[in-house]
Amino acid sequence: MRTALRVGLLAGAVCIAWTVLLYATGQSPFGPKRLMTIFVAPVAAVVAQWQVRKHHREQASLGRQLLVGLLAVGLTAALSAVGVYSVARTGGEPLMRQNLAEATQIVRASRKQFSEKELSQAAYEANLRSLPVAAGTAQGVANEDFQKKLIAGLLIILPGAIFLRR
Repeated sequence: MRTALRVGLLAGAVCIAWTVLLYATGQSPFGPKRLMTIFVAPVAAVVAQWQVRKHHREQASLGRQLLVGLLAVGLTAALSAVGVYSVARTGGEPLMRQNLAEATQIVRASRKQFSEKELSQAAYEANLRSLPVAAGTAQGVANEDFQKKLIAGLLIILPGAIFLRR
């Protein structure tokens, strides 16, 4: 468990540092560059599982590897979401308005793809209606960050646990 906590804390700190760096350099901390940290959670899971196999080989069962990976991913996602929320609260209303405007612009630019993929006008409008909550509030961007990292990490936990068991 200490290995998962150590790796999860380190990976979460990397995500927070990246978000703060984007904000400090005047770039959008919620834009496409933030998505580069999506891969930190899966890497954290594999590293934690690998460390357990390397240092505690006799305890590296499938169940334990799954638990270690889950804990590392969960901690990484939670810390990253806390960092995103903190930056959003620090940036305040102007930063959230900017993020909402950018997200709305991206959705409107993809309108043609909605019609090409036979998605209805209702789906497009539902996407536009969800933006003020998802991209216009600190809770919305933190929730999105948490969900994306958690899902990305969960996709790699089982293969990592199977491959790195004893």
